[in-house]
Amino acid sequence: MTAIEPSRTETSFQPGDAKNAHPTIVVATDGSEASSAAFKAASLIAEINDVDVRVISVLEPLPVPATVPHALLDFEGLNSSRSREFAGRIRLQIEEHAPRSDAWVVEARTGVPAAEIAESAQEHGAELVIVGASRHGFLARLIGEETAAHVAQLGNIPLLVAAPGVQRLPHRVAIAMDLDPSQLGDFGPVLSMFGPTASVTCVHVQRREDFPGSDSPTFARAYESAVTESFAVIQKALSKASGMRPDLIRLRGDAAAELLRYVEHAKIDLLVLGLRRHYGLRRLMGGGVALNVLRGASCSVLIVPETADSGATNDVAVKGAKTETLTAYDAAMWPSQLKQFTQRNSGRRATLEVDGPALGAFVQVVELPFIGADYDRRDGRVEMLLGDFVGSDRHFARSIPRPDSISVRRGPDLKDDVLCVRYEGGQTLLTFKS
Repeated sequence: MTAIEPSRTETSFQPGDAKNAHPTIVVATDGSEASSAAFKAASLIAEINDVDVRVISVLEPLPVPATVPHALLDFEGLNSSRSREFAGRIRLQIEEHAPRSDAWVVEARTGVPAAEIAESAQEHGAELVIVGASRHGFLARLIGEETAAHVAQLGNIPLLVAAPGVQRLPHRVAIAMDLDPSQLGDFGPVLSMFGPTASVTCVHVQRREDFPGSDSPTFARAYESAVTESFAVIQKALSKASGMRPDLIRLRGDAAAELLRYVEHAKIDLLVLGLRRHYGLRRLMGGGVALNVLRGASCSVLIVPETADSGATNDVAVKGAKTETLTAYDAAMWPSQLKQFTQRNSGRRATLEVDGPALGAFVQVVELPFIGADYDRRDGRVEMLLGDFVGSDRHFARSIPRPDSISVRRGPDLKDDVLCVRYEGGQTLLTFKS
């Protein structure tokens, strides 16, 4: 019989960590060969930037034997030897990559790597976290069972996954561009840390849609307009941050497969991905896409969390705010909430999007009239219906089992603009045309 020791120990090889005006970079390591790429990337960035580099090493605890006293004594000796060997590997990595022995602060922790790294990065106001890429090494443990949701444990701080064998800062950068530029967050400043680049390309992958209205001229015009707007926002952000002028490449097909194919063909050094942490208003780079890209990318990957939007996430109305979101968690309130919502919005043209962990986010319906929504108490489902009222066979029904909450967002004109139904692992969004 064994038990996991819950306590955590924390030490610092370099005391006197005073906070200063320089940006902080956190390098996460487990002493493995894979994490050497993180050290190399940090040293390259530090050569051209005034940054403070902070190394965090996380030793995962061993199971504590709960049998006989002599087993405990053997465990203490084994754990002490393991800790010394672990610290020795970290020191060798620092000696190899740091400009001098006292240049980088080193923090040692024991616990769950993802949680400890996130906590340290938040505590010290880090602007970038760097890990080394390895399918079976540190990154695999960092994100648990290889799910993009675990990467998001790093909070609102950009994460660089440095490719094995990285020897220079990126010359060719590709930015995975979605229809909502907010999913890339404030990526300009962190991208400028990598110095001047030979080329920056925004890559947009359009899915081969097959839903009512996907082949209509209206959908084509709306999609083109959204792509143009998103590219303009990214152009402005890059020009303001570092003077970069991106090109636009458009592809069609599966997002992850096409991005990986382009990375290989164009010999990309750094791929920038946005990571969504809450619901948005358009198609976005879903968790499934980010995970598949991380698994298959041969280059370094920069994961940037979306821009926080308090107006889109507040659960209560805020006086004077441009938008307000009202969220109901009590199922007893949902029938009347959806009935009133239907009375206010029936007949308005709407887009229906689904965001789940397996496929990411995708559009199911574009600009069909909204007929109504209701909650079935007996089956525990939210039912949505869109389509033409008469004279057409264009109808689409969406059934959502076991919802957790229902949110309605209103715009500055006091009209509803989004209905969000959240459930375990995903959400469905109904967005009205303004």
